Amino acid sequence: MRKRLHHQLPLVQPFIAHEHARELEVISNILDSDAGIVDLVHADLVRDVKQTDTGRCGMSAEGVLRALIIKQMKGFSYEELAFHLADSCSYRTFCRLGIAERTLPRSTLQRNIKRIRAETLETINRRLLRYARGAGIDQAAFVGS
Repeated sequence: MRKRLHHQLPLVQPFIAHEHARELEVISNILDSDAGIVDLVHADLVRDVKQTDTGRCGMSAEGVLRALIIKQMKGFSYEELAFHLADSCSYRTFCRLGIAERTLPRSTLQRNIKRIRAETLETINRRLLRYARGAGIDQAAFVGS
């Protein structure tokens, strides 16, 4: 009898072979290239919070940023965003939500995304444009999106 090997399944699924998933993977790689972007979002999320080391663990700054990107890319309402994050393997992968992680309610997504200040988004956009120029990526993908 052949010995059966059991491999641990990944907690985050790889991107699937689809045009939109490949687009998300490129965006994910760009975000990974500049960790300071997540630091900007984190600063907004903890602004006006007296104790950041107590209370319930919420969404990560990276998860909030990535959920915001999906919301803006697709023009989703918060309700639609919550559904697609629960339903879509590609969106869960992009937001780094593991297969075993709970789904995020609309109210959690809305509360966190709304904490990101316009100034922070402008700074992130400038950094992404600088990255695009350096990498030779079509900047039209960023401007006016």
